Amino acid sequence: MIFSNLAIENTFAQANSEMGNGVNVIYILVDDLGYGDINLELDGIDEFSNPFITTPNLSRFAKESMVFTRHYAAAPTCSPSRAGLLTGKTPTRHNINRWINDLQEDDKFFLRGKEVTIAEVLKQEGYQTAIVGKWHLNGADWTEPDHWTGWTGSFPNQQGFDYAFVSKENPHRTPLLQTNAMQNPGDFYLADDDVTGHAVGVTKGYSTQILTDRAISWISQKRNPDKPFFLLLTYDAVHEKIQNPPAFTALYNTGNVEKNKYYASVTFLDHHIGRLIDYLDQLNEIEKGIVENTVIFFSSDNGPEVRDVYWGAHRSYGTSYPLFGQKRQLYEGGIRVPGMVRWPGTIQPGITQEPNSHVDVLPTLAALTGAELPENIRLDGKSLVPLLVNNKSISREKPLYWQNELAGQEWQIAGKGYDQRYVGPGPIDLPVPKVVTARGSYILRGYTEGREEQFKQPSIFQLYNVDKDPLEKVELSAFEPELYAEMKKELIQMYEDVQKDRVQSGNEILNKVDQR
Repeated sequence: MIFSNLAIENTFAQANSEMGNGVNVIYILVDDLGYGDINLELDGIDEFSNPFITTPNLSRFAKESMVFTRHYAAAPTCSPSRAGLLTGKTPTRHNINRWINDLQEDDKFFLRGKEVTIAEVLKQEGYQTAIVGKWHLNGADWTEPDHWTGWTGSFPNQQGFDYAFVSKENPHRTPLLQTNAMQNPGDFYLADDDVTGHAVGVTKGYSTQILTDRAISWISQKRNPDKPFFLLLTYDAVHEKIQNPPAFTALYNTGNVEKNKYYASVTFLDHHIGRLIDYLDQLNEIEKGIVENTVIFFSSDNGPEVRDVYWGAHRSYGTSYPLFGQKRQLYEGGIRVPGMVRWPGTIQPGITQEPNSHVDVLPTLAALTGAELPENIRLDGKSLVPLLVNNKSISREKPLYWQNELAGQEWQIAGKGYDQRYVGPGPIDLPVPKVVTARGSYILRGYTEGREEQFKQPSIFQLYNVDKDPLEKVELSAFEPELYAEMKKELIQMYEDVQKDRVQSGNEILNKVDQR
């Protein structure tokens, strides 16, 4: 039987209430993992089959999950993507258009305290909330204790998280730690039960292992088993500058030492995600039903980094194959990322081509948990419950939308298949898309005439079918004139609407900066 969207969400709300504890939520977000960087070994699918990289735990997870072939990050770079995930809004509305530079403590770009996050929504429903890993959503000085309760409202404990073991940016580059370090990192901060965050100091081990240890420790020691929980686990892998235990690097012999390290970082990450899943299985012996009562999401914050882009990217051997583009770009390879959801007994494992995005997570979790959203909240995302339960297409009032004013130029391609990478700058006179919308298998890219001019309404548009043409080679506006006209109108309407919020947000921040 096929239920209506409302009936499905009401059923989940009732079921969640009857569970007593409510459904637990774990969201695993990795950093810079490309669309082609994993091998899920799934039958009937060409994607996610990298023969050079071993990911047995993600493969096991995928076989128990709904796997998305059209899953999108909210943005092609770190900070905006995280803002979109947490709030259900395209991040340009928050005036977060680039990664937040932690070497500049200027307080001009951050996730404002007035924004409503997933953690705040679930906390109102009695959820315990924790974040372990990368935060990267504020520019205030973390070494000043007063800032953790200060005017920006942008720290994890001010955004609904009871517990936070976090690094500000990563991998671990701060004013006090000028070099990236995944081994024995020294910039984690701990905020527990709304207490002001304090520096943890040097933590022995590798960050992927450290973060998994902390996540398991929170579930086993800090969590109250009589209440539901939301855990956001944000790994810094596989962001450069990569460091791994030698035993994992020794698993690969590509003839390129730096490529070996990158591949090893993916397998090291896979190993520790497996540890977390295995821990839940073991915990099920004590807390009967916790596996069936825990939904786990897996995603990446944006497309892969590429080597030779700048000095620190020499270990960045990610690939977006079979897509075009990479991190910092609004081509498919910059925003389409691996995505999976596992909920044993509730979500039927399988593969879907339905487009969905990070901005859909907040409304989805509200529907799954029966949480009420604030009356005045305006979301860009849509609940995925009909897709997850009935494999039913999502009806959207707003199109999926991405904006990136600081888009990188095109890059020269090298290699074929899963060895395909973008390895250096291409022609500097070529335009790059700054706005993209999606409808079904079609995407519309918007360009401005002036390459360097920011926040100017697009005036040039290109239409592509990314299912049939993942490398975005064949422009279709002349062949699909009606669709082109409709999507162009939608794109302009979204652009104008988003700009109103962006300008208001930016002005509010600057006014507060001036008043201090």
